[in-house]
Amino acid sequence: MPDAADVHAFVEKHAEELENALFDLLRARTVNPPGDEHRAARVLTDFCRRRAIPFDTYEKVPGRTNVVARIGQSRPRILVALHFDTVPAGDGWTSDPFEPFEIDGRIIGRGAKDDKGPLAAMMLAARYLKDHEADLAGTFLLVGAADEETGSALGMQYLLEECGLEADAAIVPDAGYGMRVLDVGEKGVLFLKVVAVGRQAHGSEPERGASALWPLVDFLNYIRRWRPPSPPSDLFTPPTLNIGAIHAGTVPNMVPGRCEALLDIRYLPGMDGEAIVNQLRRVLHDIEVAEATGVRMQLEVLSQQSPTLVATDHPVVARLECRTEQVTGRKPRRVGQSGATVAKFLILRGIPAVGFSCGPEGIEHMADEWIGMDELKAFAEVMTLVLGDLLGGEKNT
Repeated sequence: MPDAADVHAFVEKHAEELENALFDLLRARTVNPPGDEHRAARVLTDFCRRRAIPFDTYEKVPGRTNVVARIGQSRPRILVALHFDTVPAGDGWTSDPFEPFEIDGRIIGRGAKDDKGPLAAMMLAARYLKDHEADLAGTFLLVGAADEETGSALGMQYLLEECGLEADAAIVPDAGYGMRVLDVGEKGVLFLKVVAVGRQAHGSEPERGASALWPLVDFLNYIRRWRPPSPPSDLFTPPTLNIGAIHAGTVPNMVPGRCEALLDIRYLPGMDGEAIVNQLRRVLHDIEVAEATGVRMQLEVLSQQSPTLVATDHPVVARLECRTEQVTGRKPRRVGQSGATVAKFLILRGIPAVGFSCGPEGIEHMADEWIGMDELKAFAEVMTLVLGDLLGGEKNT
């Protein structure tokens, strides 16, 4: 187990290196789209070369670079997954979002919290672990991934499904909450499209047509009141349902012959996504029969991701709780979140993964995104200690 005082002294000594790494990452414009993650990847690979840390790069599309750096060998293999890309800058910035600066201990720039600040902290943790590589029994995998902001098809999904990336456990520093929260699960996600097809007619003679709109309105009124039954949970909020878009018709004097609605349903571990879909299909059928207008209705599953939950007695959970409380004086609260991160991809590939990071809540994707240097240093300490705990002990052969 690493010595807490030694790690603290190391982080304080190299705080300027941490800040410089973050500035270099923030100046690397990696707005997705188009991505250009190769710019930030170069910051990480240059660091790895200076520190003699082995790494590999992977690109499904040129310029959309992923980096996997390795310290140690054998098992366990603990993966920490971060991403290079950012959302666009948007409006409302008080300065150039890609020319970072520090004010009152805050580093301001697009990606400061999401996800380049945590990446810079993990680079400092990697330096410490490389210096103590002889004491490690397992392997630390530091991943800088592409394409997180638009679905990870060129990033974590690609690494897991096509590049053979494997690990025994993972930590995902995303959605920070100031190191006060430990995400041990994620709701399931259902993206659905409901389509009603009727018959067009002149708006002055609607009886000659069959409006696709009204049966779909009946369906939407039903689901406005309906929620699938869910098990009680101390970790998750209840299931949610959102109607994200409705499209019907083109002009006021025409009966719409087609209507579509897009739905987003988030559901808890222990619930059956297929059962939810089948229930909604039965409702559509009942509305078709009741309306008796000849309008046909169907439901299409656009995307389905199962809910995930990591055992709360997993060693990664225990060590994160212990070391965070030791460094910050606060024990993080276990939660299950409604959104989806790359932790879901890892868990569905059999790799237990938890979400844990630093930074002010809700500042990601906003103008003047920032992260505090003190918190960034504390995060580097916590993660160094946690990885040292998980990878320490007698070496495997």
